[in-house]
Amino acid sequence: MEFFKKINKNIFVFLGGAVVILWQMLGPGYILTLDMVFVPRMKLIFSDTSFYNTLPLHYLLKFFDLFFDGWIIQKILFIVLFFCIGYLAFKFLPVPKNYYVPYWASLFYTVNPFIYERFLAGHWHFLFAYALLPPFIFFLFKFVQKLKWQNMAWLLASIILIGVFSLHLLTMAILILVSYLTYQIIKNLIAKKKDQVKKLLQFSFILCLGLLILSSYWLIPYLFNKKSSILNVFTSENIQLFKTASDSRLNTEINVLALYGFWQEDQPWAHYWLWPKDNFTFWVIVASLLFVIIIIGLIYGLRHKKYRKQAGYFLILGLITLIFSIGLAETIFKNLNQWLFDNLFFWRGFRDTNKFSAFLVLSYAYLGGLGVYAIIKKIKDKKILSHIVLLLLFLVPLFYTYPMLGGFARQLQPVWYPASWHQVNQILNKDNNNFKVLFLPWHQYFSLGFNNSLLTANPANIFFTKEIISSENMELGQISDKKSPVKYQEIEDLISNESQFKETEIMQILQKENINYIILAKDMIGNDVFNYKFLESDFLHVIFTSPEIDLYQIQDF
Repeated sequence: MEFFKKINKNIFVFLGGAVVILWQMLGPGYILTLDMVFVPRMKLIFSDTSFYNTLPLHYLLKFFDLFFDGWIIQKILFIVLFFCIGYLAFKFLPVPKNYYVPYWASLFYTVNPFIYERFLAGHWHFLFAYALLPPFIFFLFKFVQKLKWQNMAWLLASIILIGVFSLHLLTMAILILVSYLTYQIIKNLIAKKKDQVKKLLQFSFILCLGLLILSSYWLIPYLFNKKSSILNVFTSENIQLFKTASDSRLNTEINVLALYGFWQEDQPWAHYWLWPKDNFTFWVIVASLLFVIIIIGLIYGLRHKKYRKQAGYFLILGLITLIFSIGLAETIFKNLNQWLFDNLFFWRGFRDTNKFSAFLVLSYAYLGGLGVYAIIKKIKDKKILSHIVLLLLFLVPLFYTYPMLGGFARQLQPVWYPASWHQVNQILNKDNNNFKVLFLPWHQYFSLGFNNSLLTANPANIFFTKEIISSENMELGQISDKKSPVKYQEIEDLISNESQFKETEIMQILQKENINYIILAKDMIGNDVFNYKFLESDFLHVIFTSPEIDLYQIQDF
């Protein structure tokens, strides 16, 4: 009992909050959605185009894989994710500590449209990096205020951890770090504080050196393999396809200001989900109340010396990331963003520019927290009124993204892989020869029947123990996904233009790729643009069949 007394009670508060958000998703089974695919056993796969920044995370998951099934690991990750988003915002956002303001700021930072869209899209890696933004900003401020080794170490640790989860947010964090340190150096030069400038330069150099050394495990492989980097295939077609989404009732700027704009909003994927904007009148009322709170916070912050600097920083941070988040959408900022894509080689990595909105949410959380503080402080002497108003203020972010509560409105349900998938895996594992397996349907994303027909990344590559050849073609617009390994191009051509190949030619291509088996998942039967007529060949023998999946073995010819 003494042990539990020493534990910070807020830990239980935010663990409870995580459970409220996740709810039925914590039941047995896997949550599979778009880019989020978990399987019974973890499998480390890195292509030649991959960055290795996530290597520590994958080895950690592989370690837990020794003790737990994949679905249990996923539940643990979910709880840790939403706990960290809420608790780290509560602990590190530099808002006033009175009137439950840190709770409001952390609530908004956790429950908002940006989180809603990204979680539905399965971007859990990115959201872990997002959870680390409040500590990053906190230690950045603290590092500049007091140039101490301890502050530098904490700042470095936060940046490195962000990089483990997301190179996008790492790059954004480094841009903010460099900009802020440059501003501080110039400010001290103007003030003729030479000793402070010297000390700041020394600490900054050591910080950058530490960042390079601790990032060398993925930086060195990238530098030695730059020609095959995925950045080289991010063409203008990619950037246009992934550009920030608008809304038929809102222009792009308002859509982004409202924390929407994820490029998938313009894709069929968006029709799967319940959106807060569906009840548009109610949404407009709640959105207006939210922005009133944020504007009050901004005005209050700029008027009071105690908060002026930080309010100014978060205002500038919000405005800049708003512009970058809008990207190449048809706005007054298009030319600026186009120039960045054309002239900064690393900017091509931001084809999904809406990810910049992560810092816009951070700005809103801080300024909104100041707004709550200003409102309650004004009426603090009126006890009953202040309590009612405080309750209403907490309801605003909840109503703004209400589908997040109770397990994302039960839109994501735990499911199990069919027994037939496990049976096929067992059959393949009994064959000790060295071979590969072709997986059909030939799509990187398709609707899995056992997953309530939600559009999901093809899980075959990590589900089956043997090496799987599956499509890496995103099939979006004119993009044929040039990140696919060249060695799969013949398979791509074969399936796309099957009628142009003779039966023996098809078998020779499969033999050349060392393919001994073919798996056909039947989820797209009747809806597939490909017909896979070659599966009727006399050189193929069905050795397992079920309502969900068939396994073919290639005979000698």
